[in-house]
Amino acid sequence: MASKKVTVTFTPGPRCIEIPPGLTILEAARLAGLNLAAPCGGAGRCGKCLVKITSVQEEHSPQWVLACQTTVRNSMNVELPASSLLILEKGQMRPVALEPAVFMDHGVVKHRAGIPMENSVAGEPLLGLAVDLGTTTLVGYLYDLTSGQPLAVASRENGQLSYGADVISRLAYALQGGVYYRELRQALAASLDQLVLDCCRLAGVHPCSIREIVTVGNTPMIHLLVNLPVQGLAAAPFQPAAKGPFYRNASELGLTSVAGAVCYLPPLIGGFVGSDALAAALAQGFGLPAAGTELLVDIGTNGEILLQAGDQLLAASAPAGPALEGGNIQCGMPAATGAISKVTMDYDVHPVVIGDGQPVGICGSGLVDAVAEMLRLHLIDSSGRLVNPSELPPVISFKIKQKLRQNAQNNRFTLSGDIYLDQRDIRQVQLAKAAVAAGIKVVLAEAGLGADALDALWLAGGFGNYLNPANALRIGLLGEVDCSKIHQVGNAAGSGAVMMLLSFAARGRAEALSGRFKHLELASDERYQEIFIRQLNFPDKEYGV
Repeated sequence: MASKKVTVTFTPGPRCIEIPPGLTILEAARLAGLNLAAPCGGAGRCGKCLVKITSVQEEHSPQWVLACQTTVRNSMNVELPASSLLILEKGQMRPVALEPAVFMDHGVVKHRAGIPMENSVAGEPLLGLAVDLGTTTLVGYLYDLTSGQPLAVASRENGQLSYGADVISRLAYALQGGVYYRELRQALAASLDQLVLDCCRLAGVHPCSIREIVTVGNTPMIHLLVNLPVQGLAAAPFQPAAKGPFYRNASELGLTSVAGAVCYLPPLIGGFVGSDALAAALAQGFGLPAAGTELLVDIGTNGEILLQAGDQLLAASAPAGPALEGGNIQCGMPAATGAISKVTMDYDVHPVVIGDGQPVGICGSGLVDAVAEMLRLHLIDSSGRLVNPSELPPVISFKIKQKLRQNAQNNRFTLSGDIYLDQRDIRQVQLAKAAVAAGIKVVLAEAGLGADALDALWLAGGFGNYLNPANALRIGLLGEVDCSKIHQVGNAAGSGAVMMLLSFAARGRAEALSGRFKHLELASDERYQEIFIRQLNFPDKEYGV
């Protein structure tokens, strides 16, 4: 006798799936191939997977529930939250001579690495795709390999978001066993497949015209895509199973839309410093003779820090946690429509909201702004304590004072409507900023340098692009660098991937560059632990301004 099934209908869409009773709504969404974000990985801690049950058989009263904690017993309709992440696509790229790995030689498709290639259909274009495979988002850049002309840029969320906002949550899920590993890997491959189709649809071309895909990403993402064991990444000394570079057929990676394409994955630098960091370093000219003393910082769940100082090339990854991307913050959210992305304060609080509508949360850049402004107005002291209203200076406006609410357990400051920061949020910011600042100091100390020796600090990635550098300095996120030396370079990882797609020589430079980096494992570095503790406090003043 067939076991009982119930139907879950997800909207918008709609998309229906039959499941056995007893699964959670989150598990049903995963099985349906829907990307329902669950930053804590379904542990019920973050409260961010809220969905609306609009009907349960004969019941019709809408009910908001946590998808990860709500078991499906009967057929139901579930309304998912709208998602419109602000995804950074543009980045600075150094010009390269057009010399792609895949080329046409007297009507025959060849690969400069000697990989056998199928012949193309007469009149079919020769296309290539560069992909930045991020923990949160994927960005694809489609190019004509014959002319070097860009054809399309597309982006989408990483389908693994429902398994946790950070790579540690996802690694923990994968380590539960083979079926869990495969589930996580399939979610990633499906997202990449859809990205390919998105690019092709925008350019009006067929996916079979894509002959090579260059993919860069952090170490766990690449391991999952290439089907490498991840046990070594889950505990010190955090060693990758293999560093690469890797050449794979697209079908080996689970891609069905471009099964015949060759996939190139550049080498990983080590630990949690992946090929995305290597690509960013390539795009910023690391390893070139004329380069100065430069620091490249890409702040995400893991803050990647690369230093070039003369012949020295150093790399490290600081465990910043998800706070600076809106995770572990009471009203935190990714940089999406409705997120407070900028904050200024004078006699009142002035938030800027993505999409110009009503705020529904605060993202990382807005969080840094808010904390910096609260420090400036003495709402927070240097220890990170959110002060009581009675302690505020007389010059603070009545409107500001009204927004600071004293509580016996946890003071809070209202930013707008129901959006607030409380003492727990401030502590999360302190942990995140201390991790990054301590990593920067250790890398500089390893090179025997102080912050004043830097010619430039390059901020890469989405968070770095929208960050106010002066406010980052005010909270102590970037150490003691002069603000005039900080430059935002956009999606440098994507730019480096494009360089390796268009230039086989650039690919060779990147591979040589990866071998020159000395990787510092901060988790086992005594200096890091000591400096981290000292960096927990906020600076008494803003540096470098």
